[in-house]
Amino acid sequence: MATIAKVGKKGEVVLKKPERDVAGIKPGDKVIIIGRPGEIIIRKIPSLEELLRKPPKIKLTLEELKKLREEVRKEIEERLLK
Repeated sequence: MATIAKVGKKGEVVLKKPERDVAGIKPGDKVIIIGRPGEIIIRKIPSLEELLRKPPKIKLTLEELKKLREEVRKEIEERLLK
């Protein structure tokens, strides 16, 4: 979806309802604004509740998680000691 908006005197841009609906942005939601040469990207920051509702991207056993945690801990220690 693409629409044309006008930038106000103070630099504000109003997102129209159809755009907010497509992006899942509701009043009170937080967004991240990324400025790049010639463009601005606005992305919704999901709430903790929204993140927890999503199915996990990977599945680990408890043993795999413990092993991974130990590997990460060792790597962090090594980097800090350099």
